[in-house]
Amino acid sequence: MPADVSATHPDVKYSVPVALHVVDRPRLYDLLDLGAESPVTLVSASAGWGKTVLLASWLGARAVERPAWLTVGPADDTPDTFWRAVATSLAAVVGAPADALLRRVADDRSGTDLADRVADAVRHVVGPAVLVLDEVHQITSPEVWTGLHRWITAPPEGVRLVVLTRRDPPWPLHRLRLAGLLAEVRASDLAFVPPEARELFALVGVELTTDQLELLVRRTDGWAAGLRLAALPLRAPGADVASFLASFSGDDRTVTAYLQSEVLEPQSERVLRFLEKICILDLVCAELADAVTGDDDGAAMLAELSASNLFVQAVGEGGRWFRLPGFVTDVLRSRMVEPRARRDLYRRAAEWYRRRSLPEAAIRLALAGGLLPLAAELVGVHDVGLVLRGRGRELDTMLAAVPRDALLAHPELAAGLAGARMVYGRDEELADLIGAAEARLEALPAPRARRVRLVLDLIALADARLRGDLDGLAAACRRIPLDPGELAELGLAGWDLVRVLTLSNQGTAELWLGELDAAEVHLRAATEAEPAVGLVLPRVNALAQLALLECARGHLTLARTEARAVVARATATGSAPTIQVVSAYLALAWAHLDSGELSEVDPWLRKAEEVAAAAPEPHVALTMAVLRAHRRAENDPEAALLGLQTRTRALAPSVVPARLLDRSLLAQAELAVQLHDPVRGRSALAGLQAHDTPEAVVALAGMHLLEGDPDGAEQLLAGLGGGPSTVRTQVATDLLWALAAAARGDDEAALGSLDRALHTAAPHELRRPLTARADGLRRLLSRRIERGTGAAAFAVELMSRLSRQLDPAPDPARRTPTPLTPRETVILRYLSSTLGNSEIAAELSVSINTVKTHQQTVYRKLGVGGRREAVRRARELRLL
Repeated sequence: MPADVSATHPDVKYSVPVALHVVDRPRLYDLLDLGAESPVTLVSASAGWGKTVLLASWLGARAVERPAWLTVGPADDTPDTFWRAVATSLAAVVGAPADALLRRVADDRSGTDLADRVADAVRHVVGPAVLVLDEVHQITSPEVWTGLHRWITAPPEGVRLVVLTRRDPPWPLHRLRLAGLLAEVRASDLAFVPPEARELFALVGVELTTDQLELLVRRTDGWAAGLRLAALPLRAPGADVASFLASFSGDDRTVTAYLQSEVLEPQSERVLRFLEKICILDLVCAELADAVTGDDDGAAMLAELSASNLFVQAVGEGGRWFRLPGFVTDVLRSRMVEPRARRDLYRRAAEWYRRRSLPEAAIRLALAGGLLPLAAELVGVHDVGLVLRGRGRELDTMLAAVPRDALLAHPELAAGLAGARMVYGRDEELADLIGAAEARLEALPAPRARRVRLVLDLIALADARLRGDLDGLAAACRRIPLDPGELAELGLAGWDLVRVLTLSNQGTAELWLGELDAAEVHLRAATEAEPAVGLVLPRVNALAQLALLECARGHLTLARTEARAVVARATATGSAPTIQVVSAYLALAWAHLDSGELSEVDPWLRKAEEVAAAAPEPHVALTMAVLRAHRRAENDPEAALLGLQTRTRALAPSVVPARLLDRSLLAQAELAVQLHDPVRGRSALAGLQAHDTPEAVVALAGMHLLEGDPDGAEQLLAGLGGGPSTVRTQVATDLLWALAAAARGDDEAALGSLDRALHTAAPHELRRPLTARADGLRRLLSRRIERGTGAAAFAVELMSRLSRQLDPAPDPARRTPTPLTPRETVILRYLSSTLGNSEIAAELSVSINTVKTHQQTVYRKLGVGGRREAVRRARELRLL
């Protein structure tokens, strides 16, 4: 099997082929022009009919604007690789805004809805563009064909599609014809007519009579390859045209035999030897030709053969790369009967690509040549880099073609295939592949065995992450070395990617297991250690987890800022719908919830749920359930508690760690407090695995308060020792101290503790721990505002929330006759504090005269003459 190296040379894969020494064919150009009336033009004919040359010359002759070209290869035979390649091709020609959308698809490694996203992006194309898909018969994936069919049946206006293939695609062609969606160019159209054949022969200096020309066209049915082959002997001096025409039939079988005996055999030994060696390659350049042949005349030979326009054809701009026509390589490869010589050619080609750090092409050539030991060594060195840079499906395609017994006999091949499949969630034969790799590790030299062991540890890491096994994920990460020197010694290409991936996942596991300080160390190291070229998703994952970590600590404003930056980056790189971004969505939902910005919670929860539906992780599901319950409790705490209990029971049998199950139980206890139900609160706390965490102690202290036992609450809070570790627990602790002191009648202690809670919560806009205790807090907060506080603006705004929460609809009879405007209401709340007018003006960023004007209006509407009387009257009217 020849190696497909076009993916290694994007300048070739996406370049319009060079059309030299070609016949101008206006009748076919007109046919292609007419095809613009349909969304797709199908050019279907077997090898040698000149499909590629026709399209290349048509684009030039008609000066077609914005032509995009994609030469399809075996590596494109999956939906994600195919549509990423299509997006790359189109992005280079369509212009804004479609180009940015297409580049996001091209960079997206999630493989999610890429066909639809390409179609949506193309609908933003302004003006006509043409996309040529060459060699489409290489595609076997039904999903790719289905995506192309959807494109045709719902065609975007901005791009016309031209498909070049040796076989008809698996589409309902008759229905597409009837619907006017399909234009076609067939072999009968591509066949040379006598005037075109005369021009073809004239290009090589051959003159034939009209009868001779028409006979030759009939013999070949106008087949371009047959005519070109026939032209070679006819241009020789003194050629016997009549004898030649008598023996030349022009059909495939005859042309093959003719190619063997009359075209190849007469070539010099030097040319023939060169052709027989380079025919293993789909693409060849001078340097590669020299490596394969062992000579140093590759450049001269390719130039000489290109001039004949038969044996090699220039591909792409610059004239550096050449391709042998298929009908020539088929014959040449059939002549390679010596297995050892054949293997040696493939080995030389593979080694050439390896030396140039092009491992994918090297592996393909090694496998094509049956060089499994070499392929195994290459895979062992390069599989991690290929997989982590998004080439897992291509590696899967290559290795899946190896006979099973041979594959399992080579640990590096088995582990490489397992790793390729694990990274995109394909679990087919994973256990067998991993078992085979582990069973044969001892047969490998020590350095190679260590590389395979690392790959197996990375597979265990990915498996644990997919299953939500955070303890298993942490354990797998600990087995992988993080020291750059130790990793580099393995001789593994992409070792720097391994470090980033491991740091990101280790920090992720620690975060969800509640080890916040250790998590921060590893996550920040992951963001700083990213290589210049390589992974996007592990860095996105680390940044998203850091945003969630800040939210867990209570740093809500910082969490929102960091999470929004992650979402913007993920959107720009096409990774927004991946599990690596979920934590950013959760952080935004959580931060808005705890800030009291309830309308902003649901959109972020929906985004998290959309991703989790495709890639479910139990710890994410439980966290979403907790956040959803707190959101629902704003209107119906009873339903919120019951729903959370049901969801937690459903997730408990999974691998959710005890720390996360405890988080759900603590949330249930908090909801029970809102319902004034200490029985259910105690029941939830009894199920905790860890009773000595600050969160558990604070929750139990809150239960004592609910039961009318402030002394018991204070005794528990005093036992916290070194003090709370996060803003959240600090605010909750100070608040409970305040409420307990107030319950004992110690107003001074209560006001002091409340002031500490306000000072801690205000910079982070952390409101929910305070509003959750609205019943006991409002009177105390009102007195705190009257006595003064350094967090006056936060306290006044919080008081407004508590008033709306506890008195959503005041008695109309007690309302002020002339309602206050929103600005006047704000001024009234500040009047209840100890701030002077200049301080109020500074808080509101207005002038002192504006404050005085609103102040006088408030007095007038309330029917009072001063500040103290205004506050008293506002309380009577329940405006404060």
